[in-house]
Amino acid sequence: MKYYDTKSLHAQGLAESNLAREYPFQRLPQKYKKSVRKEVWELSENSAGVSISFLSDTTEIIVKWSLKHDLKMNHMTDAGIKGIDLYEKKNDTWHYIGTGLPNGKKNEKTLLKDASKTLREYCLYLPLYDTVTNLQLGLDDDCTFEDAINKTRPIVFYGTSITQGGCASRPGLAHTNIISRKLDHECINLGFSGNGHLENSVGSIMSNIDASLYIIECMYNVNKDMVTSNIIPLIKTIRKNPVAKKTPIIFIEQCIIDIGSIHNEFINSVIEKNDELNKQVDKAINKGEKDLFMIKQIGGIDEDSEATVDGIHFNDLGFQRYADHFLKNIKELDIL
Repeated sequence: MKYYDTKSLHAQGLAESNLAREYPFQRLPQKYKKSVRKEVWELSENSAGVSISFLSDTTEIIVKWSLKHDLKMNHMTDAGIKGIDLYEKKNDTWHYIGTGLPNGKKNEKTLLKDASKTLREYCLYLPLYDTVTNLQLGLDDDCTFEDAINKTRPIVFYGTSITQGGCASRPGLAHTNIISRKLDHECINLGFSGNGHLENSVGSIMSNIDASLYIIECMYNVNKDMVTSNIIPLIKTIRKNPVAKKTPIIFIEQCIIDIGSIHNEFINSVIEKNDELNKQVDKAINKGEKDLFMIKQIGGIDEDSEATVDGIHFNDLGFQRYADHFLKNIKELDIL
């Protein structure tokens, strides 16, 4: 068994991946530490949406990983918070192999054993809500091993705890990871739990990423006044960099579970916010902004009331429905 230091591998899901980082899989490079709020920066150290793809004919795969926090939450599994998922690509489709279940700050798990010596493409999804301080990949001594680099321009998601992956049961089931597999596109996850505030500081970071799409899904963390004041400035901030001038920006309404629910006051507040979002995007278009699009929440997760763990955060069913809804709308918009 030979262990590879994965710092030397190409990780997907990192903003400006060539720049220096304190932790190898923190989503933002160190240069942005002073330009975003403390809460956003600390969450950016979490490896949500980050993955490593590689080709190997190894018969065994062991992963060792260390965590900064060993975080626990009462509404999300340890596997989702700080576990690692392994997928294999067969006939252009990704298939789940297994999960490295965490036991503490230092972990070691066998994810594959006694496989045939066949060259395969693998993807390793990193923890959604903790910071990986070290990661090693153990493979056969005599195996073939090389990076599998996705050369597509990434899709950049800016959002909330749901964007970050709350509360998927394991990392591969967060919607940005599902979408990445389905579209064969790198996805950069700028989801910051409780802190998706439509901020220009994050918009400026997005502007520096040469993306194929920018996705804004912050509605869970903002009120109507924030929507009114922040949407147009955020659009203008993203558009500042010439590489971002013509990249489509897609806004997604906040989802409602079961429009007939007893929680009328909450549902009405969401409808009011979504109406304001549409109004501000239309206002920006009328002022000359181009390539702005909207994905409505209807048909997202509202088939019934079973798609969340607590009325807000998605469970695995919710993430799959939400990803399918996104993919359907992207296909209809024909912008990718």
